Amino acid sequence: MVEIGFGQTEILASVVGLVTGLIYTSVRAPIPAPNVLGGIFAILGTFIGYVFVAAMRGQLVFV
Repeated sequence: MVEIGFGQTEILASVVGLVTGLIYTSVRAPIPAPNVLGGIFAILGTFIGYVFVAAMRGQLVFV
């Protein structure tokens, strides 16, 4: 089963990502993630494809 949920881990990860982005930008360092929108969409598209296939197989559960 593939479980998709939004809880404490996801909120914490978002906060850590935001703080990391702020720190890297403030010291003018390159961010440790794709710095172009296309790279972000590629990661998002990969996840959406994964969820789509899991849903087609009946293995998707929202928690």
